[in-house]
Amino acid sequence: MPKEVPFYKKKIYIVLTILVLLIAAWITYAVTREEVIEINSITATRADLVQEVSVTGSVEPAESVNLSFEITGKVNEIYAEVGDRVETGQKLISLGSADIQAQLNQAYAGAASANALVQQYQAALDVQKSNLNELKNGTRPEELRLSQTALENARKSLTDSQTNLINVKAKADSDLISAYENARTALPTAVDAGKTALLTLADIQSTYFTTGNQDKFTIETAKAPAVYELLGASNAGGWIRQYISTLNGGVYGQVQNLSLNAPSDVIQNTLITSISALQKVKMALNSVPITGTVTSASATLLNTEKTSVNTQIDTLTGHEQSISLQKATNLNLITAAENAVRTAENAIATAADQLKLKQAGSTVEQIRAQEAAVRQAQAYLASQRAQVSSQYAIVQNHKAQMEKTVLYAPISGLVTKMEAKVGEVVFPSSPYSDSRVTFVSIISDKNYKIETYVAEVDIAKIEISDPSKVTLDAHGDEKEFAAIVTGVDPAETLIEGIPTYKVTLEFTEESKDIKSGMTANLDILTDMKAMVIAIPQRAVSTKDGKKYVKIQTSEDLKVPVIEEVEVTTGIRGSDGTIEIIEGITEDDEVVLSID
Repeated sequence: MPKEVPFYKKKIYIVLTILVLLIAAWITYAVTREEVIEINSITATRADLVQEVSVTGSVEPAESVNLSFEITGKVNEIYAEVGDRVETGQKLISLGSADIQAQLNQAYAGAASANALVQQYQAALDVQKSNLNELKNGTRPEELRLSQTALENARKSLTDSQTNLINVKAKADSDLISAYENARTALPTAVDAGKTALLTLADIQSTYFTTGNQDKFTIETAKAPAVYELLGASNAGGWIRQYISTLNGGVYGQVQNLSLNAPSDVIQNTLITSISALQKVKMALNSVPITGTVTSASATLLNTEKTSVNTQIDTLTGHEQSISLQKATNLNLITAAENAVRTAENAIATAADQLKLKQAGSTVEQIRAQEAAVRQAQAYLASQRAQVSSQYAIVQNHKAQMEKTVLYAPISGLVTKMEAKVGEVVFPSSPYSDSRVTFVSIISDKNYKIETYVAEVDIAKIEISDPSKVTLDAHGDEKEFAAIVTGVDPAETLIEGIPTYKVTLEFTEESKDIKSGMTANLDILTDMKAMVIAIPQRAVSTKDGKKYVKIQTSEDLKVPVIEEVEVTTGIRGSDGTIEIIEGITEDDEVVLSID
């Protein structure tokens, strides 16, 4: 009989033993393992953002465009006449821009000042960091003396800055008062010239235009509002010199009653109404037809009055612009002086904190407080950098105003209308209505345009002359065309009950591949910003009307530290990113999702 094998040597025992060990190992792993949180994040970086509006439209035959100015100014130069062929982007009319250039220069100075403050805040941050290192390393006697000297210098700097602010405000008030006084003293001469012109007009009218024909009616129609606004008499279109000479009401009376101490707002309003009244006098003078019945002497006298009125309009307009420029200059100078005071106050606080820290020695609490001071200095620096962005926005605004002093041809074509004259003061709207005044009309010589309808949410982004990439369904995505926005309808068009706005674009080049009725796919470039902080749009959340971003402040995946910060956003890029103007800085780790 064979010898029986012991149980612990049997195969089943070995298998059971291995199985038990595996189960025990798994339980041990399940109990002791630490869960690791997976965080999907991206580093905030600077990038170029391109904002586009993508829509679909149809190809239509091209039409004409009417151009007008968006600002008031004197025509400086005319570059094209009726019948000339012009190219896209060619200059048509330019206005005098000396005042706007001065404002632009002032804005550049403000931006430079803001940049200088960034350097100061950066220096303050460096000081706070140095203080933190000194706290950790201990204070030496010579450092204590230096801190005392720094505090004394900071106090002196504050006194100087406060004195300078008082002086700047006093000079600003004086300069503005002077500008108003110059305008006030110019008003009597201006309205006297207007009244004299109306008396001369009345003489010519009573001498040559007494019969009831169309010329008489035209002169009386233009003269009546001029007399009413300047001298205060209604229905005076047919009055002769004898009656007009006795009038002292209207703007003329307001000017005569201006006292030496008249409030600035009264002078401002009188200046504006005087310009308007002289404009009506100018129109009344221009209504007189120079026919064979009018003698050369009378015609010469009429032209002399026109020149006189035009000169006074230019003079009063110049005073109005001088007042506006002085206000802007005062604001910038006072802001710079106030910033200098705040900088000096911050310098005192910094110097005092530094001295206290050096005198007291280093404790754990002080080190933590100094770390907080470092963070505060970082916040000041970030805030000032935002101020720099704001100043550059002002620069961009004045640059935009400069651009508005020149009319460019948005399309290639034939000039069919040119209303402006060199030396004439032009306005963006008619004196009698709110409609736009057309100074130049161009008929496009291109064969086709594109009409599309843009949703309400996107229409504010689109402006005249915005470029666009175009593809046509008939040719697929491989063939691309270029177009430019030439018109945006001010009124909405309801499509299936949804308000939309018609936008017209012009092809910049002709092509035999373009046919009327083709479906066009448009990517209109509405904005572009270089090297801004950009993150994916899905990283931004909205809560209670505010926008937030989560940032990871610790790389420990077992115990991650995630902070939700409020942000200010800018333009949205076509690639799914969004500009962050304020709230996070470059190299912050932005959380996209947490698993």
